[in-house]
Amino acid sequence: MLSFLSPLFLLGAAAAAVPLVLHFLNREPDARVKFSAVKLLRHAPVEHTRKRRLRQLLLLALRVATLVLLALAFARPFFATGAAVASSGVTIVALDTSYSMSAPGRFERAKQLARAAIDRAPAGDLVGVVTFSDRAEIGVKPTSDRVLANTAISEASAGFGATRYRAALSAAAQNLSGRKGAVVVVTDLQESGWDAGDRASVPENARIEVADVGQAPPGLSVTAIRLLTDRIVATVRNVGPRARDARVHLAIDNRPAGEATVSLAPNQSSEATLAGAFRGLEAAVSVDDPDGLQADNVRYAVLSGTTRPALLFVTGGGELNREAFYLQHALTAGIPSDAGYRVTSVSGAQLSAAAGETLTSSAAVIVLSTRGLERRGREALASYVRNGGGVLVAVGPDVDGDVVDDVLGSGSTLRVATAGVRPGPRALAPADVRHPIFQAFAANPAVLGLVTFDTVARIGGSACQTLARFTTGDAAVIECPAGDGRALVLASDVGNRWNDFPLHATFVPFAHEVVRYLASARVHASEYLVADAPAGVPRRPGVFTLAGASQSAPARRVAVNVDPREADPSRLSVDEFLSAVTRMKDAGLSPARVEARQQEDEQHLWQYLLAIMTIALALEGVIAAKTV
Repeated sequence: MLSFLSPLFLLGAAAAAVPLVLHFLNREPDARVKFSAVKLLRHAPVEHTRKRRLRQLLLLALRVATLVLLALAFARPFFATGAAVASSGVTIVALDTSYSMSAPGRFERAKQLARAAIDRAPAGDLVGVVTFSDRAEIGVKPTSDRVLANTAISEASAGFGATRYRAALSAAAQNLSGRKGAVVVVTDLQESGWDAGDRASVPENARIEVADVGQAPPGLSVTAIRLLTDRIVATVRNVGPRARDARVHLAIDNRPAGEATVSLAPNQSSEATLAGAFRGLEAAVSVDDPDGLQADNVRYAVLSGTTRPALLFVTGGGELNREAFYLQHALTAGIPSDAGYRVTSVSGAQLSAAAGETLTSSAAVIVLSTRGLERRGREALASYVRNGGGVLVAVGPDVDGDVVDDVLGSGSTLRVATAGVRPGPRALAPADVRHPIFQAFAANPAVLGLVTFDTVARIGGSACQTLARFTTGDAAVIECPAGDGRALVLASDVGNRWNDFPLHATFVPFAHEVVRYLASARVHASEYLVADAPAGVPRRPGVFTLAGASQSAPARRVAVNVDPREADPSRLSVDEFLSAVTRMKDAGLSPARVEARQQEDEQHLWQYLLAIMTIALALEGVIAAKTV
């Protein structure tokens, strides 16, 4: 279709009215002159009136055309295609396909609302379709073919993802391409669709409408599974308004392995314990709930055996009782020998010689010394963390900062310096009490301030997150990214040499929370939500085999589960939904504007118009000379 890069210049075409006005104003009737004897007039050539009038009309047309062509040339016309067709508005329908929409009849209702939004779109608008759950997909790009848009809606289906409004609005904003229009979000307005602090940006020339599908039906869901030595504990939630008794089933390798009944109060969770000596590769815990959402009725886990999880201490000489006395007793005191962790230790030289074989069965590794930790041992630690292991480095007098820098691999930004920090008493203050390692102190974090640190190291990294600081402002505990694993660095020791932390009652819960957090990285490496499923794994619940990338990262089994937050019945109002959307101004050229300029530069229609205008002016001059 024909479009204009600078359409305001078309107003100049109004100047074409000037020749028209002058033409009609100058049409005066010839005066009548009476002659007594016409035969006495001398014979002379006579110009026919019709011929002269034809020339005048042709002159008028040429002069009008010249002015119109000049205005068209300045308006920079071009034949627009694709995103450059920006003269019409756009209506984008964002259809929620999260699993909360999968209850009987709900998704059909959502499709009806989506089709109605397309039918309501202005006649000249393009229409597009976006489907979204935890990620957004373009069903149909903006098009004038409404049958195609309706077909995309008919083919959509509810999946296993969770609701994420930011993904939907971002995809819709991109498809608007700077044009005016509307975004119609067809959803059930789940509150969990906005993460904490989450916002989405939409151009200010696009209005947002919400088509509410209604609240999901009440039901039951399995929200978590804990694998213990002699039992499996499942957390079951009742999101309904009345109390219910839930029947919970356990299957090991698709074979029934136990049942339990749990009583659930309205809008409450409870735990169902299924005891036994379980052997197998995978576990599935399900709950009977025929009337609610079906996707969250079962949860999967990969079985790692029934042996106690192992903790590995890396010390200078491998002497656990002497070099890790306080931490060992904090983790094992008062715990039966058949429960808790199996604590072992190796020296840095032994770890380097074993080349990672010692790390394979460890739930977490605690590095207290780097003496004898050669390149081979550091690479083994880095591989262990990348593949889902958890590591704590307590930077004490036996830790070399240059060696620690390599523990997380060559790509790590971790930097540790044990020199240049002025000694002096300082206390610890959590930067984020919501972090799992500080959960035990959430009610009273000030108790950690009673610990005195006399000597500390300087730790940091551009990609690392600071979890706690000293009262001097220096980082005390940081967490650094490391593949599928977790890595914590404490800027002091845990042996009562640089601080008195082991002598305080807070040391024991702190040690347990840190180890629990690090050990859960192994679970995280084998359990994913649908939204986080790694490449090569289907985006649906179940247990799958993930192909290994190398010898150091062999094939492993992973469990994929739905996000339990999707079963949360809490809803937003339309105003609350809109308050999380930021309206942004077009800071520069929109994609449509950029494409329009590129297309106009390629076509150069204005040059042809000027050439035609020049020819018209030449013809006008020739005809005017003969008319005078």
